Amino acid sequence: MAHFYTLEPGTDDLRVSTLVLNLVDPLVDAGNTAHAIDATIKTLDAERIGTFDPDPLFDYRAQRPIVSYSDGHIVGMTMPGIELMLVTDVHGESFLYLGGAEPDFRWNALAEDVLEIVEHFGVQTVYSFAAMPAPVPHTRPVDMLIRTTESAGKHPVVEGFAEHFAELSDIFEHAAAQRSVPVINIRVRVPFYLVRGESPFFAGALAAIKMLAARGGPTFPLGDLEQLEDSQRAAIEQMRTEGSEFDELVASLEKDYDSSDIGFVTNEESAPVIPSSDEIGQAVEQFLASQETSPLDRVHKTKTERGFTSDLRRIGKGFRVGLGRRSRDDDDPEAPKGE
Repeated sequence: MAHFYTLEPGTDDLRVSTLVLNLVDPLVDAGNTAHAIDATIKTLDAERIGTFDPDPLFDYRAQRPIVSYSDGHIVGMTMPGIELMLVTDVHGESFLYLGGAEPDFRWNALAEDVLEIVEHFGVQTVYSFAAMPAPVPHTRPVDMLIRTTESAGKHPVVEGFAEHFAELSDIFEHAAAQRSVPVINIRVRVPFYLVRGESPFFAGALAAIKMLAARGGPTFPLGDLEQLEDSQRAAIEQMRTEGSEFDELVASLEKDYDSSDIGFVTNEESAPVIPSSDEIGQAVEQFLASQETSPLDRVHKTKTERGFTSDLRRIGKGFRVGLGRRSRDDDDPEAPKGE
């Protein structure tokens, strides 16, 4: 029995094998990594197929709605919320995306709702993202901790014991493990001096997206993130004056990183695979078909035109390294918000 969500009419017979869970809380999203991933996903073609009632889930004093007014009149109100989207990746494959703001209340009940959604749509694998501060340098490949409810040996994991404050995705993963639902969590390690910069840690978002595809998940567009990563790296290097405190800090982190054998996972570089002419022809046919039909033909489409690509580039402007903490109320009201 559903607690907080409502599905659009016509979804009863829809089957989707993959769900991507990415509910963003700026307070625990190190380097705004999940926020950058959300902006990337929203460049893809999507249809809303489910909504959640925000009133029992959010503390509006902690996650304040954004009011818009013009010429003396209120013209809009943006509330924190959660949406279930049916998204098409760059290969024309459909997946479910549960995105928006991480709620404040009723996490256990909401985890049960997500498990109901998994069962309703026949989801085979759930993927989630996280990011954490770490004593690592930006000059080395981004490494990650992979956690899974699946059998040992299927995915590269870091062995050992650790504890950290939980996110909603952790609560869901714990409940999913008890139901034998496959969940893969990709947790990016963010250089601690980039945790609270004015721009997201683009290299981390890019690494997580690549790892998602490598672990059998959807494929997202990389072009904007790659350009933003290059610009960010160049901006950081301009700050690294030889012999400065920052230069000494990075050099020390590089030494520790190179001598460490903990074994965090990185995206291995591999030679590109050149597709055959038959594979190219099949991909073209799938692309053309995706332009003419929807995997959810029976659902009324309520798409709203949004500048998602410009949003992704917008959050990359004004890069600056920052170490200070911030609260939700300190967020720029003009910055794109999770919905």
